[in-house]
This record gives sequence, structure tokens and C-alpha cells, in this order.
Amino acid sequence: MPSDDASMEYLNGPIATTALAAAFVLVGVGLLVGLTSGSMDVLGATMIGIIVLTVAGIYITIRREGIVTRENRIIGGCVLLAMVLLFALYELTALSSEVVFAVVGFVGVIVPHLLLEYTSYAREKGDPR
Repeated sequence: MPSDDASMEYLNGPIATTALAAAFVLVGVGLLVGLTSGSMDVLGATMIGIIVLTVAGIYITIRREGIVTRENRIIGGCVLLAMVLLFALYELTALSSEVVFAVVGFVGVIVPHLLLEYTSYAREKGDPR
């Protein structure tokens, strides 16, 4: 559901689109320079740029399209928890990779499916399911 606020204008204008495109080009050039020169400083700065652009793109998509529903929040939360578990279990425990991937798959795929299928967490008000 798009918003009609004046604060949302910057997301649709040609200046914002051009600035975002220039940022993507700069990140691409930074990645190329970092990889060809072997400079970890340039690669680190480029990775930060990639993260910032990814977050900005997600923010713009969410604000423009209004795609945040209860179902998406549950799935996103479980996937985020699975990613944290992947890092934590891999780095902080001596579990085998099979066990780690089983736990991550369970938390990231099975848990949201069970929550959405057999509970009323994802239902909007007035949904008869």
C-alpha cells in the first residue's frame, strides 16, 4: 500500500534514482579495484557499501510497496534467527556441519511453516481461516 506522504517523494524522484544508480556503480568499481589490487581496506569499505545499499534497497521496497505483513514478519524473523544460529553454531560449537544445517533448516523453514499452518499468528484481523 503506497503512501502519499510528502516525506516519501524522495524515493520516487529522478535525483534519488540517479544517486542510487551512482552508488551501485561506485560499489562495483570499488569491488573491482579491491579484487584486482588485493587491498583488504578497499574490499572492506566496498562490503560496507554493499550492506548499506542492500539495507537502503530493502527500506525503499518496504516503504514503497507496503509488503510487511504478519506472515512476512514471522518468516523474516525465523530466517534472521536461522542466520544468527548458523554463525553461532558454526563458530562457537564443535557440532558437525550436518547437525548445524539441520538446526538451521528446522528453524528457518520448518518452524515458520508450522507457525503459519497450525496457529493463528499470521492471520490478519477478520481473516476467517
